[in-house]
Amino acid sequence: MAIFQSQKSKHFEAALTNLFTPAGMYYIHFADAQALAKCFDTYAQAFIKNGATKNMAMISQKDAGIVPYLTVRSNILINGQHRPFALIPEALRKDTLFLDGDATQLSPAQSLYIQLFRGLMAGRQFLLMQDFPENMGAQETRLFLNSAQEAVAASGASLIILTTDMGLIQANPHTSWQVAPRLDDAATA
Repeated sequence: MAIFQSQKSKHFEAALTNLFTPAGMYYIHFADAQALAKCFDTYAQAFIKNGATKNMAMISQKDAGIVPYLTVRSNILINGQHRPFALIPEALRKDTLFLDGDATQLSPAQSLYIQLFRGLMAGRQFLLMQDFPENMGAQETRLFLNSAQEAVAASGASLIILTTDMGLIQANPHTSWQVAPRLDDAATA
């Protein structure tokens, strides 16, 4: 059975590469949070079903996977370090007080950064993000997107952001979808 899973996984990864190449940031629009959450779960299940979980990281406010008794640095490196720490923005790398502090009182934005860099440092090729927290302001969102863009470009990974924000879709027409591509269809095409 492992032989078939390997072929299935390779076929699925090739389909993902066709959808999300070149490596970079991609946006998929949803009319509401319920449809977005359903697609997020469907995409995660498609990765699992096709044996591609080693190439995927999930970024979610609902299930951030932050271990509170570990330091922020340990949370970032929990899945290993397959890429250089220099991938992380200099301001964050120099904030040793934050990096070496525990992860108990993180803001939603800080949680997003940790999840993003955890996936990148672990060498994940595809990062699936479940929108921005409602209380994250425009400036904070812009800072996150700029940091993510730099890190994704340096790592060669693809960040797939599921969003209800039409402004992101309009600002990125060449890397956006109005209707979410079906991953299972892409894998069998």
